[in-house]
Amino acid sequence: MMIGIFIEPNKELKIFINKWKKKIDKKFINTKLISHPPHSTIYYANLINDKDIIHVLKNTIKTIKSFKIYINKTLIFYDDKLTGGDTMCLAINKNDKLFQIQKQIVKKLKIFLKKDPTKSNKLTNSLLLTSMKKYGYPFVGKHWLPHFTIGSIKNKRNSIEFKKFMEEKIKFMNNVNYISAWKIVGNKHILIKRFKLKVNEKN
Repeated sequence: MMIGIFIEPNKELKIFINKWKKKIDKKFINTKLISHPPHSTIYYANLINDKDIIHVLKNTIKTIKSFKIYINKTLIFYDDKLTGGDTMCLAINKNDKLFQIQKQIVKKLKIFLKKDPTKSNKLTNSLLLTSMKKYGYPFVGKHWLPHFTIGSIKNKRNSIEFKKFMEEKIKFMNNVNYISAWKIVGNKHILIKRFKLKVNEKN
C-alpha cells in the first residue's frame, strides 16, 4: 500500500498552486502530477497494510509543534527521473524543523516498510539509492528539497508558460497545523487522516 505523508497548503497558497495546475493542464497534453492534490511530500513509501500505522503516526505527530514555512521562489527539477519531464515546483525555504519531522516520521514508519529492490533500478545517484534502499523513498535526509509540485511537462522549456512560471515573484507564509496521511493508487489520492500538531504558543 503506497502511503504519502503530506503537508497541505493554506487557502492562499492552494489557490495559487491550483491556478498554475489549471493553466498548465489547459495548455499542454500528457502533463504529469497535475491531478494530484496540492501538497508537499514528507515521506512516500510502500508500507504494509496495517492498522497500527495510523496509531504510530498519531503518537508521533502529536508530539510535534505547529510551525511556519515560507515559500519565496519557483523551482524546476529538470529531467526529473521520476517523471521523465521537467517538474515545476514552489520551493520551501530551508527549514531545519522539516528535516527533524521527516526523520521522526520515517524512523517510526520504517518497521512497516515493504521493500522492493526493483524500485532502486532507475537511480544512479548514490544518496538517492542509499535512501531508497533504507527507507523506500529516495529523498530522506539533507538532500531532500521540500517543495509544492505544480506538474511535470516534457519538451516545453521554451514555452511562454514555462518562462512565466520561472519568472513568478512569490511570497507565501504557510502555518503548518496538520500533517496528513494519504493512500495513493496510481494518480488517485485518498485521504486517510489529518493529524493535528501541538499548539505552538510562539506561532
